[in-house]
Amino acid sequence: MTITLMRQYLALGLMFLVLAPQAAQACRPFGSYQFVEDTDGGIWFTEGDNNAISRLAPDGTVTAHSLPTPHSEPSSLALDGVGNVWFVAMDAAKIGRLGRDGRIVEYATTDGHPSLVAVDRRGEAWFTQMAGNEDGGSHAGHESHGIAKIGRIDGKGEMHSYPTPEGWPTSIAFDGQDRAWVTLLVPGVGDAPPKGRLARLGPDGNWEIAAGWTGSCPSNMTRAPDGGLAYSDHCRGVLGRVSAKGVISAEKLLEGTYIQQMSAAADGTLWFTGDSKSRLGRIDRSGRVSYLERPENGDQTMAVLATRNGDVVFSEFYNYNINRLTRDGTYIEHLINVDERQGTREVKKGEVCYIQFAARIVSKKEMDAKRAEEVRSGRFKPDGKGTEKLVEEKCLVCHDARRLLLSRRSDWTPSITRMHAYRDVRNVEALTADESTRLVQYFNEYYGLR
Repeated sequence: MTITLMRQYLALGLMFLVLAPQAAQACRPFGSYQFVEDTDGGIWFTEGDNNAISRLAPDGTVTAHSLPTPHSEPSSLALDGVGNVWFVAMDAAKIGRLGRDGRIVEYATTDGHPSLVAVDRRGEAWFTQMAGNEDGGSHAGHESHGIAKIGRIDGKGEMHSYPTPEGWPTSIAFDGQDRAWVTLLVPGVGDAPPKGRLARLGPDGNWEIAAGWTGSCPSNMTRAPDGGLAYSDHCRGVLGRVSAKGVISAEKLLEGTYIQQMSAAADGTLWFTGDSKSRLGRIDRSGRVSYLERPENGDQTMAVLATRNGDVVFSEFYNYNINRLTRDGTYIEHLINVDERQGTREVKKGEVCYIQFAARIVSKKEMDAKRAEEVRSGRFKPDGKGTEKLVEEKCLVCHDARRLLLSRRSDWTPSITRMHAYRDVRNVEALTADESTRLVQYFNEYYGLR
């Protein structure tokens, strides 16, 4: 359960953009974490692998804004009322603001890595930080960061911190009255089930718990067109709602429904991703769940946004494209990194990768074909030392097998290191220094970029 909630925050590889005319090997693709629409119909999206915040214009062109901090892993976006794009640089532990003039300002956070950002009517940025008191103690790799909290950057650029009363924040959104609502997850210890909390947070830092449940893991708080809110709770199998007047209710979802992200359309329909068969999910105003048929490609849908004109844009875990379902039911794939990136290369520790969409997709298909049986069976390559068994024992607590098998990274050190934090949540024995070194060598050899 806990790891399912964490999936959208896990980084899959970091690369830094520089200009140069020379071409080299294509890099591994990976989709965007989040989308947001501006007043002109442009779609802003995160580029984790390319370390950029980018915009897909209505005419299909893409403009990328490279971030000043290398390998920062942008993970979340929000627009303020004057057109600034606020973003989370997850691995850099910073909140950034991209102005309409293209200038980027970064604010360093404290007490851990931020995850999600939302902006209120005043233009102040609020963000979640998940490293901290989730299980009552510190996390391996985050010993100096002992606080799970909501942070706020006010109009003067000053930082405010609001530690959570318990657990950690899994989502944040503002209702029609501009009140901040937060979902909290309190992991169960041992055999105890997790607990979920729905809370309001004032700008003075005052927390008010509005509702709580046992066997609960709420997340994906989303603003509804009527000024209310919706959120998902995978553990209870429900869709929760907060009316414009603050009335809290819940409705049972179709058995097996998993919501990775969701977005509310103007008519109140909730679109969601997370289906393992590559489909978009839809929840109508009565709570009925349905899926739109789409050829299964072995990938899983991830970020989603219902646009003002009735389209739905979405990303996939292992596809760098941006997909669009138009109002008339047609699927369109926007090719990212084609025209605007010619002559651009990515560099990380001496490795140069030419950004060329066609090469990415060809490489992805070849990779999938060669390892199709591995992916189907979930079996890792034997190395004669039994390291594949160590992977199953120590790594699958944090990642599912398919995700690890499909990933390609230049250096697996950051990912293996990050696993420490999530292992603590599940009360699993930490990796030893020798095991970490062994796993990094194994993944670099068998599942590294070549």
